[in-house]
Amino acid sequence: MRTTLLVLLIALTSACNNADISPRLTADITLQRINPTTVLVKVHVKNDGDRATVPIDVAVTTDAHLPVIHPAAFVLNHQEVRTLATALETSAAVHATLTIKEAERGLGVVTKSATVD
Repeated sequence: MRTTLLVLLIALTSACNNADISPRLTADITLQRINPTTVLVKVHVKNDGDRATVPIDVAVTTDAHLPVIHPAAFVLNHQEVRTLATALETSAAVHATLTIKEAERGLGVVTKSATVD
């Protein structure tokens, strides 16, 4: 009896596919200079999956490794779109990197970069 339960447990565990629970996201980062001393940073994140995502952690950092956008982890429902934006006060060129990870497991989902002069 124990052997049968053990075999059944192993079979059920091996049937779990962790890749299936990873979120399917479309993400975009844009930088736009709105005046000589201000750069607008916009991030669009869309859930392309057929169910809600696991909690995701979105972070935008600049070339100085300073966090520009870093909200608390959040969940996106089916086909939901979230837009995050902020303004940077700088007259220099800006290079920003968008990183999206699963908040619970820390697995990277999306990494993108953008630059504005």
